[in-house]
Amino acid sequence: MALPTEGNGEIRTLDITDLERIARYKRAGYGGSVSDALNGLGVRDTVFSDEFKPLRQGMQLVGRALPIKLHSLVEPRTPEHQAELDARWQAEGGHPQKRMMRAVVEAEDGSILCFDCGGDRQPAHFGEMSCQLAYSHGCRGMLLAGNCRDTQYVLKMPDFPLYSFGTRPNAFGGWIITEVNTPIYLPGHLTHYVRVNPGDFIFGDNDGVQLIPAHLVDEVLLRVEKTFEFENAEREQIAAGMSVDEVYRVFGVL
Repeated sequence: MALPTEGNGEIRTLDITDLERIARYKRAGYGGSVSDALNGLGVRDTVFSDEFKPLRQGMQLVGRALPIKLHSLVEPRTPEHQAELDARWQAEGGHPQKRMMRAVVEAEDGSILCFDCGGDRQPAHFGEMSCQLAYSHGCRGMLLAGNCRDTQYVLKMPDFPLYSFGTRPNAFGGWIITEVNTPIYLPGHLTHYVRVNPGDFIFGDNDGVQLIPAHLVDEVLLRVEKTFEFENAEREQIAAGMSVDEVYRVFGVL
């Protein structure tokens, strides 16, 4: 659908919180309008793989990316090996899961945990209690390139959309968090991988998940809202019986 061109080409920003951004995106946005806005800005390579599926249809995953890098850990956890890990984690600032949750606490409310699991499909990488802890400190969903579990309880949470590659009951099998809030790469749809930087924005709905680069978040939002108002007027006139020729004359190609 053709929309009027935007202003003088400057990238606009808004003085609002991320929770306000999330509410506005959820009200006006859908996958197609976000994609069209990005395309209008020359961004075409930020759609994630269709392997990411919501726990149920109707979920909207919207918020600021907090990237997490995992690695498979398949060695037996002998006491000696665990002692080595504990010593290393202590030197690095504590258990990696605690460091991840501290990053959630430190982030502005509205973060989305984004997990790069290194292609590991064996265990469940996140469960309901971890979701509850993250949610209680402002996290508003998860993009998980791996498996989740405890989904019957995750689905009872009031506002924690979760997109993953699948579900598994077993946490054993081995993984370890290696990096917190540093760039990661998740499988893409139009490109092999999509780079996720801290501060980028995630938008997901029934059509799939895509990334909005940090510097374009507000510009895309304003374009999405303009599309929302434009299309609502169009819907009303089509529903009122506007002729086909008049629809195309007034609104252009749909």
